[in-house]
Amino acid sequence: MIKDIPLSHAPSRPAQQKTMRNLRMFSGLYLLGYVTCHLLNLCLGVLSVDAMDAARPYLSGIWTNGAASYVTLTMLLLHYFVGLWSIYQRPSISGTAQDLVQALSGLTVLPLLATHAIGVSMLQQSGVLVDYVLINRIFWLSNPGIGLTQVVLLSVVWVHGCAGLFMWLRAKRAAAGYLPYLYPLAVAVPVLALIGFAQAGRIVLAEGAGPELIRDPAFVAPIPFGLIKTVTNWVIWLSAGLAVLVLAARGLRNWMAQNVRVTVTTQDIGRIAPLTGQSLLDGFRRADQPHANLCSGRGRCGTCAVRVLDVAGNPPPPASALEQMTLDRINKGDDVRLACQLPLEHGTELTVARVFPPDFAFDSTPAAKPRHDTDEVPA
Repeated sequence: MIKDIPLSHAPSRPAQQKTMRNLRMFSGLYLLGYVTCHLLNLCLGVLSVDAMDAARPYLSGIWTNGAASYVTLTMLLLHYFVGLWSIYQRPSISGTAQDLVQALSGLTVLPLLATHAIGVSMLQQSGVLVDYVLINRIFWLSNPGIGLTQVVLLSVVWVHGCAGLFMWLRAKRAAAGYLPYLYPLAVAVPVLALIGFAQAGRIVLAEGAGPELIRDPAFVAPIPFGLIKTVTNWVIWLSAGLAVLVLAARGLRNWMAQNVRVTVTTQDIGRIAPLTGQSLLDGFRRADQPHANLCSGRGRCGTCAVRVLDVAGNPPPPASALEQMTLDRINKGDDVRLACQLPLEHGTELTVARVFPPDFAFDSTPAAKPRHDTDEVPA
C-alpha cells in the first residue's frame, strides 16, 4: 500500500527548480517594470513631445542610462534563457489558451525588446542625442516600418508580462482581493501609451518635417541604420534558432521515451492513460479532464494536489525540492503529491483522488470549497 512507498522524501534534485523559478520571476518583474515605465512615458505624448522628454530621466531613462542598461540587458537575456529552459523541462506544452499565449509571446520577447534596446544603444554610442523628438522622427518619418514594429513590441511584451504577473499572483491567496483592480490598469496603460505615441507622431508630422529633413545629411549621417538593421536581424535569427533548437530537443526527448503508456485510476473519472515522461497533470489534460492548477503547472499553488491511494509496479520518484516545499506548505499528509510535479514512468500504476475540485479558486465561493472538510486552502 501507499504507506510503504516513499512519496515525499528528500528532493531528487537540489534547489535547481526553485532557483530557476526565482530567476524567472525576478527577471520578469524587472522587465515588467522596465516596460511599464516606458509605456507611462509614452502616455505623456498626449500632452506633448516635450513632456515625454521632460519625464524621460525619471521613467524610461532610469532603466537605460549608464550601468542600468547593462542590468536591463542581463535581465532580458536571463529571462529568455530561463524561459527556454522551462519550456524544455515541461513534459508537455499543452494547456490552456493562456499557457500557449504566455509561451509563444515569451519566445518573442528577446528579439523584440533586444532590437529596441540595441537600436537605442547603438545610436547613443554613435554620439547621437537620443530623445523623443529624434525617436518620433525616426518612427514616423525616416523608417515607419520600425515604428510599426514598436507597436507590435508594445502589445506582445505587455501581454506576456501581464499574463505572467496574473499567473504568479493568482496562485497566492492574498492576491484574490486586489486582482480585479489590476485588470483596468492592464488595459488602460497600453491603450494610453498607444494614444500618446500616435499623438506625438501627429505633432511631428504637423511641424512640417518632410522628406527634405530625411535627406538632410546632418540628420541621417550620424545614424548607422544599416549596421543597426544587421545587428538586430542577427538577434532575431539567433532567437528563432534557439527556440527551434529547444523545441526539437523536446521532440527528441519525447521520441526517446517511446510514448509507453502508464495507468492511472481516479476515484471520480475512472482511468486515464498518460504517456511515459509526462506529469499526472499532463495526463489529465491529455484526457480532456479539468484539474485545478492555478499556477498552470508550475508547482507553486498546491491546488493540483492528489492523494495517492495505491501504487503498483514502478513507484513514482521522490518529490523534488520545489514540490516538497509546496507540499509542506499545504500540509495535506505524506500520501499527497502535486499532479504537475509527479512524473509517470513505464510500469507505474496509480490510484489517486483529487484533494481540491477542478474549479477550485481562492475566492471562497461555494464551488471552490475543498472536497473534504479536513482540507484547508493553501496559503
